Amino acid sequence: MKEISLKKLKVVNTLIECGSAAKAAKVLGISPSAISYTLKQLTAQLDVSPFIRKNNGLKPNEHALALQEKYREIMALNTTRKKFIISTYSLIEFYLADYINSMIDGTLLHFITMDTCENERLRKLQHREVDIDIGGRLPKDVSIVSKRYLYSKMCIMASNNHPTINETFTLDDWQTNKHLRWQRDSGSISSMVNNMDFQTPLFREREISWESPNLLTLAYLCSSSDNIIMIPEVFVESLKGMFPLKSFRSPEALDMKFECYIHYHRALENKVNSLDLHNIFDPKPR
Repeated sequence: MKEISLKKLKVVNTLIECGSAAKAAKVLGISPSAISYTLKQLTAQLDVSPFIRKNNGLKPNEHALALQEKYREIMALNTTRKKFIISTYSLIEFYLADYINSMIDGTLLHFITMDTCENERLRKLQHREVDIDIGGRLPKDVSIVSKRYLYSKMCIMASNNHPTINETFTLDDWQTNKHLRWQRDSGSISSMVNNMDFQTPLFREREISWESPNLLTLAYLCSSSDNIIMIPEVFVESLKGMFPLKSFRSPEALDMKFECYIHYHRALENKVNSLDLHNIFDPKPR
């Protein structure tokens, strides 16, 4: 293959991922005419056009796919450093830090605050500003791998010293106690829980005493007060090990399932797979 600049390879890769010159230009921050000029240069270098024009956009041929593979190889070489930029929730960050640091010496884990906007999360993955994103499911994108990471029942937690909740948890307990709410913004957590609707009386009429995106903080507050909290069951044993808490199966009217997804760029697939992150939790339905 003739020597093609990294800049041109990036244009080809983005065109394949976006499917149209207009979308690719927007992602790259250049004009559509600059895309056209780059394609003309590539056609001259290759003696053949790498794309076929269709009514619904540009379709890559084998030459374009070969250029994309070359781009991914180069980008993979540029990311051989033992560093992962990870965006997720506080408790998952806790698990990941403990797991990866004990498994790989010299790996730098750089955790950043997760954006509440899905499009911004997706953009950061596309541009490799974030290596791994674990949270609510993002819209489909050909350049991003999306896999279900956690699937768990929701349950109720209360302090070991709670004065009124003993062996079982009832709807009356739900309605008479104050609540701690795990939430980042309107809908960001509820979108990961099947059947959770804040407009129903069971949720709308709750008395919320504290709200936070940090589940560790909420678990501490729960253990030292008479407040209750609804959380994914998969986190229960770890939280019990850190705080004096007890857990309860949710009443039938509150039977809900939590799920979140792991996302990463396809160019990082081998590196992310090598971490075996699914070993931290059991992702199978309970």
